[in-house]
Amino acid sequence: MKPASAYRSQIVVNMLMLTLLPLKTAYIPMKIIIKDFVIICMFLLFGQFVYAQSDKIDKEPLVVDEIQIDVKSVQIDAKLKTATVELFLTSYNRNERELKLNTYGTQLVDVKGRKYLFGTLSLGKILVKLEDKQNYINYLMKMDEPVLLTLKVANWGKEKPKELILVFEDSEEEGHYIETAVQL
Repeated sequence: MKPASAYRSQIVVNMLMLTLLPLKTAYIPMKIIIKDFVIICMFLLFGQFVYAQSDKIDKEPLVVDEIQIDVKSVQIDAKLKTATVELFLTSYNRNERELKLNTYGTQLVDVKGRKYLFGTLSLGKILVKLEDKQNYINYLMKMDEPVLLTLKVANWGKEKPKELILVFEDSEEEGHYIETAVQL
């Protein structure tokens, strides 16, 4: 199978040959030749644009333990030196399921690989502050109903965070925790 660029090259050659073919049989004004050449160039340019669009790969949603994790926003406030990350968590379970989130395991990672604990963490209407020293958040998730998880980190620099490490209990095995890196 030939690459797409080889097919495009062959098409260009064929179109040029068709454009130049009448030159052998009769006199064609230069305006027509230039017009045909411009049209061919436009087709090539448009073809490259369409090909570039088809090369883009759609990101598959991150699904872990029947929970889809979608990044809503990442915000950096340079004045307050804070980073805020918002995620949507959506359960695919047919029944309601309990999400047991490990608050101290859930951390923000910068581009150098350093991990930061949260200042405040909210899941739905539940708000936990670091000074509360609460290890877990228990939340009852309903099927196909997104829940907003907001993590706010103090003493953050100016760079965008690299990833968020999310730690929660496996729905099948009690006491087993799943650690997932969500790319931001």
